[in-house]
Amino acid sequence: MDLSIDRFRPDLVGPPSLPVKPGHRESVKPYEPPKPSFAQHLQQECERIGCRTRFSSHAQMRIEARDIDLKPEQLARIDRAVDSAAEKGAAKALVMLDDMALIVGVQKRTVITVVDGQHLKENVFTSIDSAVIA
Repeated sequence: MDLSIDRFRPDLVGPPSLPVKPGHRESVKPYEPPKPSFAQHLQQECERIGCRTRFSSHAQMRIEARDIDLKPEQLARIDRAVDSAAEKGAAKALVMLDDMALIVGVQKRTVITVVDGQHLKENVFTSIDSAVIA
């Protein structure tokens, strides 16, 4: 077998190309812009309504995994609940909102975790110093 390189035929350098079946076309998908992640969507909604409370990555995962739909008025109620807890000097608060419970780090205004109504039974919330009914 001759392994010499023909310097006048660069197309002969490298492994031989595979034969293409007649009528075979390579499919090319049209460009689709990336969809915003859940975290980006939540952040945009909070900015739109002026909500100052943030959601930790753990809370965002819980909201997304449990398919919890937070409406703008609920985000505003969470914000007011955090304001109330901060006025009373709370550090970590349990915020009861409709059929959900949220644990909030008040000083950093961050929702740490979210529990929906289906998972709320028989839960024990520890390391909180206040509770707010929003």
